[in-house]
Amino acid sequence: MISFVVYIGLLLIGLACFTAHAVLPFRIAKHLREDYPQHWKVIIDTGTGSAAAHGPQLWLRMQHVLRSPAIAAIGNVSLTRLWRVWRYSQWIAWACWIAALTMQWHSHT
Repeated sequence: MISFVVYIGLLLIGLACFTAHAVLPFRIAKHLREDYPQHWKVIIDTGTGSAAAHGPQLWLRMQHVLRSPAIAAIGNVSLTRLWRVWRYSQWIAWACWIAALTMQWHSHT
């Protein structure tokens, strides 16, 4: 019974971490747009003089920023906390799901 609870707990923690990894870029972008418009302008500026980045291009540019140390360099504690949760949540999620799969595999052998 205890192993079932641990198994379900690992799956739920993994799901929560994957959800956080998907949602947090939008929260970080909102934070940047509202509190640091000069930094947001750098992200959306395509440098071509035409319209600002949007859609997939904006998503790619935001992913590039999230994978760099730029967010931490801003120095905002809450923004850096969101960025760190985003950065490590995917790894925690995979670790939980692999641990759950290992438990499942060991229960069948």
